[in-house]
Amino acid sequence: MNNTTGPKTKSDFAKVIAAAMVGNALEFYDLFIYGFLAIVIAKMFFPAGSEIVSLLITVATFGASYIMRPLGAVVLGGYSDSRGRKAGMMLTIWTMGIGTALIALAPGYAAVGLLGPLIVVAGKLMQGFSAGGEFGTSVSFVIEHAPHNRKGFFASFQVVGIGLATAMAAFAGVLLNRNLPQQDIIEWGWRLPFIVGLLIIPFGYMLRSQVDETPEFVSATTSTTSPIRVALTSAKTKIAFAIGVYSLAASTNYLLAVYIPTYAQRELKLDATVAFWGAFAFAIVQIFLPPMIGALSDRYGRLRFITAGIVLVALGTYPASGWMINRPEPAVYLTCITILAVFVIIFQGAMPAFLSELFAGQIRTTGLALIHNLNFTLFGGMAPFICTLLIQETGSKFVPAHYVIVTALMALGSLLYFRVKTGTTTHSAGIEVPTSAIRDLRAI
Repeated sequence: MNNTTGPKTKSDFAKVIAAAMVGNALEFYDLFIYGFLAIVIAKMFFPAGSEIVSLLITVATFGASYIMRPLGAVVLGGYSDSRGRKAGMMLTIWTMGIGTALIALAPGYAAVGLLGPLIVVAGKLMQGFSAGGEFGTSVSFVIEHAPHNRKGFFASFQVVGIGLATAMAAFAGVLLNRNLPQQDIIEWGWRLPFIVGLLIIPFGYMLRSQVDETPEFVSATTSTTSPIRVALTSAKTKIAFAIGVYSLAASTNYLLAVYIPTYAQRELKLDATVAFWGAFAFAIVQIFLPPMIGALSDRYGRLRFITAGIVLVALGTYPASGWMINRPEPAVYLTCITILAVFVIIFQGAMPAFLSELFAGQIRTTGLALIHNLNFTLFGGMAPFICTLLIQETGSKFVPAHYVIVTALMALGSLLYFRVKTGTTTHSAGIEVPTSAIRDLRAI
């Protein structure tokens, strides 16, 4: 591969996609494992007088890591915009590894008291900081290597990475519950999935060390010393509405993927193994459908698929939830999760390319990181905690459905800003880009 011309062969392109995807997959794998094992981790590190209080503290810790995401977006996004996408990706994967190691090796509350949960919290904060820079950096890396007319297809593999992470985490949960007694899982078995995550770090480092910097970054003739200032000055309205559109990605990723095993066990009274198979079903759709949606968006436009997915999620979530609640059976549960997953991916498959096309190269990583992390901090990280608390207070099992529908309506309203208020234009590849974005690109 040549720095100035970029990848030439299918093998080169595959390396680009894999190098970007591995970090994103590791980020979400670690996050999902924590969410999937919330009930076990609650008993190990956050013992309390009641089971629900213990679980609330655990999911609150999950949400606390999102406090660090905006800081990671600013620091690591700016680093990537000034030092290079590859340099940023190398930094984020090692930072994520440190956070994972802290959690995997943390002694339990029974052994060292408060020190154990404090180490877990420190690990989650470190993971949150790393995740703050990972999405923006890896999407920028892929987009800037991709052929002009296939950017949607290439960028969609970041969603595939999330699907792979979900599948790995769900499969790990299934293996634990099938092969170990519950007491062994609580005492030591829960550490095994985090150790697997640690083993991915050297593999990810090797992949990323073998790819070149993006041609666009190498050939750039101008740069900015303060990407965050430029992004907030030139594109703050666009960032705000993009966060609104992207809010549905946060709610669905964390409620229909991370939180669903806990919800299925506590509220639907399903077996733990069946609960994890629901997350696995979501992951299978997330692995195989995004490239198809991304390729179609290259031809027919991003906004068509984003709009269709939002509408389908808004209309389908409540009936699917009602069916699961009224008939809490494995077949019904798996069918509903799979259908909702298809609706979600119609929306998500076109989203990474759409977001990346809103920014010039000088601030692309910072802009993407701000949208991704402010959105996931506001609407994703605390979603399991909010839903667990509201279910406890209201007694309604429809709380997660209401949460998803609210974010779907928010996404639809924000999308109207791009479609109606500013208008759209379509270039030769069929990609719809807001005209406001074009004006900002020319201004920078």
